Parts: sequence; structure tokens; C-alpha cells
Amino acid sequence: MNRRTIFTLMAATLLAVTAWAQEQKPPSFAYRSFWPEFEAMKQFKDAGVNTVCIFAANTDNSLGQPYSKYPPVWRWFGKYDFASLDKQYDDVLAVNPNAEFICMIDLNTPIWLQRQLSLGGHSAESESFTMLSCACANPAWRKATSEYLVALVKHLETRYGDRIKSYLLACGQTDEWMDYSRGVAGRAKTQAWKAWLKAHGKPELPVPALERLDHAAFEDLIRDPATERDIVDYAQFTGDIIVDAVLAFTKETRAIIPKQRQIGMFFGYILELTKSRMVWSGHLEYERLYSSPDIDFFISPGTYSDRPMGGGSGFMVPNATRLLNKKGFLHEIDHRTPTYNVKLDEFVSIGWMVPWKDQEETDAGLKREFALAITAQTSLWYFDMWGGVFKTPETMKLVAQSKKLWDEYGAIPLKSRAEVALVVDPQSARYLNDQNSVISQIYQATRNKLNRLGAPFEVFSFNDLPRADLAQYHLFIFPGLFEITPEKMEVLQKYVLNKNRTALFLYAPGISNGKSLDPARVKALTGTAFKTTGVNTVQREGWKSVYIGSYDDLTPQVLRKTAREAGATIYCDEEVPVYANERLVTIHTAQGGEKIISLPVDCRQVRELFTGKTVLVTGRQFRYEFETPDTALFELIW
Repeated sequence: MNRRTIFTLMAATLLAVTAWAQEQKPPSFAYRSFWPEFEAMKQFKDAGVNTVCIFAANTDNSLGQPYSKYPPVWRWFGKYDFASLDKQYDDVLAVNPNAEFICMIDLNTPIWLQRQLSLGGHSAESESFTMLSCACANPAWRKATSEYLVALVKHLETRYGDRIKSYLLACGQTDEWMDYSRGVAGRAKTQAWKAWLKAHGKPELPVPALERLDHAAFEDLIRDPATERDIVDYAQFTGDIIVDAVLAFTKETRAIIPKQRQIGMFFGYILELTKSRMVWSGHLEYERLYSSPDIDFFISPGTYSDRPMGGGSGFMVPNATRLLNKKGFLHEIDHRTPTYNVKLDEFVSIGWMVPWKDQEETDAGLKREFALAITAQTSLWYFDMWGGVFKTPETMKLVAQSKKLWDEYGAIPLKSRAEVALVVDPQSARYLNDQNSVISQIYQATRNKLNRLGAPFEVFSFNDLPRADLAQYHLFIFPGLFEITPEKMEVLQKYVLNKNRTALFLYAPGISNGKSLDPARVKALTGTAFKTTGVNTVQREGWKSVYIGSYDDLTPQVLRKTAREAGATIYCDEEVPVYANERLVTIHTAQGGEKIISLPVDCRQVRELFTGKTVLVTGRQFRYEFETPDTALFELIW
């Protein structure tokens, strides 16, 4: 590479960094715990981690235990124990005088507020932890919660404003804005349903009977819009009423904080929520929040369904959707190590949460989670939960090393190298009976199988397709595209079904046109009849259709063969997770040994960033000896 080329690349990089910085703030590397783990905080400070999340909780967790070791802040209507709030922040500053804060605000209902609101006949409609949509429909709950939010933020800004990086609004089940009411409605929610129908130009209908919500017309999985449209609409309404509340809270917060403060929340878990939760948790309406100018970033833990060695982890949300909306993301690393604390008190234990087995698995797992975040250029925090997670010197040494790598690579704008796209569709998901066991196979299991593709992939929402740059993608996977209206068919034909691309459809694509169900539409789209078994490939005009009628027939091997035939680069022929952008490539494996890695571009050599080892690249391939287990993070060097 000559000097002129190097200068050209440097200039292009500078322009890209400038443009990227104008769109979003650099990602954060942070520490979080439910309990005041001061020794761990000190160790993280020594590792260079100065950003700390503080959760001044007023409520109990899903086990009925208090989230916080400190007294509640919200004590009564207009009455706040700010001394308790200040102590939580001051205690951290005593350990780390350079601390900056992510302020997690508990908007769930304190027990006293639930009791007070129940006097007006709204008991179930004020308990936000389990009945979130009911609470969001209750004006009395919204008013009291809004007043607390405003008072708390104003106090924090006055006392700690110069140290605050962001506010994290939290509510619902596990404070992740999840609704567990499963369709139940009281008076306020019923009135809100009537108002929603009127606003959408629909005739007034009663709230669907609960026994109808647990069944569906087609194979007890997919609802028929001709006879069950009210249930599909009710599912949208449930999400809308939660989103309306979130948008109101974020707007109030945005109005009283400086422009540089960020606002974030947990939301959009379409890749994770399965039985009883995919439809009725409210998260399907994430696109409204992702387009809001008042929200800066979203959060999710790494998936709970693919954490053991050899698993690919992964975000619970569609990463490409948040990128297209210029939103940040924070990857929550809450994985359990062998030293994590399982006892909340002498009676309550969380020992059923299976940890990584030993230090070797901990090292490989933490490297994997860190590499996922830095490759996707997201923020992250290490979540100590109830303490003990980062107890060993070896674990903290890895945290410190990761922080140094983060400082060097975390803020460089780098585009994904994915050539395979998984496309989710929240509108189709509203059609589903989420009591059916098939639910977990649609998105969660498909994502986990793609984790074993041996190549990177990206996750889009269907509505992203018209505005995304799709030039690099060869294979599009649609596990749950049950509704294809004429407008959606036009999008498919214009942006996907052309240029000799391959589209892989699962189960019943397009069975609904938005008005009725007809299995014959599956053959019209794919060239293969609905009930056909196995993997069926048909060359269509300008594109290739792959139709798989059963989710069980989709395997990593099928995915790898289909992706390779579509023209995607397979980095490794083994079933290993791969993350890759323009400069970094990550390979995680449960079993070590020498593996051949193929790259989509030319480079001179690669450097493994955790060990410093360099390996020559010949013909876009190199060999690397992996430990058992292992995660390797390679930098491409030209």
C-alpha cells in the first residue's frame, strides 16, 4: 500500500469519525450492581471503569425481595427521601471520586401507592410490575408517577448534573417495560381500548374474552383476520398504551435535562420473548420508540437462551433497526460466573441460574460478550447483580484488558460485514397465539441457529427494508412473515426479490394478506406448496426461493449451505459464532484446535487482540490454534 493510499484512507476515516460523532455519542463501558458492592466498584475503578449505573429502587424484584439495600426514595405523594437517594450516589463517589453516572429510575408502583390508588377502585390498574398496560391506562397512576419522575430528575440534575451521562427509565416486569397482564383489562384499560378503536376509525368492540386469546384459528398458531381481527388489534393496542406512557415520560424528562444527557430504556425484545410474552408483553410496538427523537439508546441483556460455551449470545432486539434510527445500544453482560452470589437472603436463592463452569469458561464467555459489543459498536455494562460475579483476580484482569481495548477501538465507526440478514416482522407477530410452543422456534431458535452459521449476520425489521442499504446482503431469512399485504409485497419485490438474491422462508409466509388466510398464497410466493416437507429450492424470476415448512428442518448446516450458495462468505465451516465488521473479526468456540478462517477481503495479517499473536493471511485465509473453550478477537491488518 503506497503513501497516497494510506493518506486517502486516513482522510476517509477522519471524515467517517466526524460524521459518526455528529450522529451519536461515543459508547460507554460501565459497571452495575443491584447491591452496593464497594470492593467490586474499587476493582472496576482500578481497571479504568468510571461509569457506574445506580438503581435507586422503591420496589421488589420478581422474587419478592427488595431490589435495593437502601431505603425507598418515593415515600408518599410529593414526599421523597432524597437523603437516601444522595447516599447511594455519595457512597459510590467515596469509592471512586471520578465516577460518572447512569441514573436508572424506578417508575414501578410502591406498595403504598398501589394501596392508595386501590381506594378509588383501581387496585389491579395501579400495579405496574405485573399489570403494566393496566397501570399505563390509569390516569391516576400516570399522574403520580410523572410527578415523582420530574422531582427525582430535577434533584439529580441539581446535585450531580455534571456527573450524569444518562437517565434510564425503568418500569414493568423486571423493570424492562414488560407487561404480564396477558390481556386482562379493568375499567380504565377498557375505556382506553374504546378510545383506541375510535382513534383508528374502527367500530366499538368489547375487550376480547380471555379464552379467545389462548387459541388461534389456523393450527392454533395464526389468527384469521377475517374472524379474529379484534384480537390482532387488541395486541397492538396493548403495546401502544405502554409506548404512549413511555413517550410521555421521556418527553417530560427531555424537557428538564440538558441536551447532552441521554435517555435510554429496555425495550424491543422480539428475538427473545416467547411463550406468553411475545405478543402480550407490549414489546412488539418497539418501532414507535426506536423512531422517537427523545430516546437515545436501548438496552437488553445478552440472550438467556444461548449462553453456554459454543453459543453465540446475541441481542434481544433487531440491531439494524436501532442503527437505522441512529440509536445507541447497551449490551448488558449479566452472565453468571462460578463465584456469583446465589443467596438473596437465608430463604431465597437463585441457584437455578446456571453459571459458566470454571475460569476457562468465564474467560471465553466474557471475551465473547465483550467482542459482541465492540464489534457491533454498542455500549456495555458488566452487571454484578447480587455480587460475586467478578470476584477472581483472573476475571478482573480480563475486565481491565477489555477496557484498554475498548479505549482503543470502541469509538471507531466500522460497518458490519454481515452478508446474511434475518428479518423480523412485529406486524406479523401480532397474529400469533403465543401460548403455542412453536413460538420459541420462530425468532429465538432461528437466531440461535444462525449463531452457528460460521459467518456474521444482521437483524432487520421488515419496515427497515426500504430505507436500508442492502447491497452487501445475499441471503434474507424470513422466519415469521405471515402477513404480506399488497404494500408489503411491493416492498419485497423492490428491495429483496431481485438481483439474484436468495430468500429463505419458513412455515407459512404470506398466508395472510391482511384480510383473510389462504395457504395457497405460500405457493404463489415461494413456488412450493404449504404442506411440502424438507428444504425446497425454486428458481424464481430474478431470485431464488428456499422454503422450509417446518422449523425443525432448519439447521445450522442448512443455513450454511444456503448462505454459501447465495454467495455469502463462510468464515469457518464449523458451527461457531462469528461477529465481524470492517476491521474486527470474532470467533467463539467450545472446542479448541486448529481452525481455518476465511475472510471476505484481502489483508496482510491478523492480530489477536487478547493475546497479541499475529498470523499471516494467504489467499484470504489463515489458520489459528484455539484453546478449549476460546474466544479470539482478530484485527485485520493491511
